[in-house]
Amino acid sequence: MKKHTLLFFLYFPTLCFIAFSCVTSNVASRPNAVAATGANTAKLRTYAWLQDQPVAPVAYDKDYNATLNQHLRKAIEEELQQKGFTKATSGKPDVLLAYDVSVSVPVEKDNPANFSDGFGYSYAYMSGYRYSYGHATLPGYRAVDLYRSGTLIIDFVNPATNELMWRGWSEGAISNFKANYGTVHGEVEKVLETLTKR
Repeated sequence: MKKHTLLFFLYFPTLCFIAFSCVTSNVASRPNAVAATGANTAKLRTYAWLQDQPVAPVAYDKDYNATLNQHLRKAIEEELQQKGFTKATSGKPDVLLAYDVSVSVPVEKDNPANFSDGFGYSYAYMSGYRYSYGHATLPGYRAVDLYRSGTLIIDFVNPATNELMWRGWSEGAISNFKANYGTVHGEVEKVLETLTKR
């Protein structure tokens, strides 16, 4: 009996850690944001998409839905308009936008040659979007594949330097890739709220 009791106490912390991890893995965390050294997002007024059209063929796996890309772009534009931003139709915008939703990497597609440096397998990649911009001045930068699956990431890129100037994200925010517009808009709103909390 003493031997079994001792084994229980030795393994109990590990069992608790596993159970806690399983319980919390499907819960979205609160949104976070980080700005590049010297960046001032308060002065930004106009924006454009980094890639207005896909640069790669669009190919969705069976569990994904093409409307997520449309929902995200529409929600981001609406939220930015609420914050006083204007979409640039000509000239040079103050900022370029990009988004990612991290997804679990299928083994057969986990090939570094498929991605730009610092990026990884994400919903944006599946929508035909693949970005290429720097991140040298962004503190604590993480590549997309280092975020939990379903993490919504919104990036602001400096058009003059092609460097990442602001990133907002929410871990596990888009766990259902067939989410309706209302759900997507709500998650985008939470991430972009961090713009006013810098």
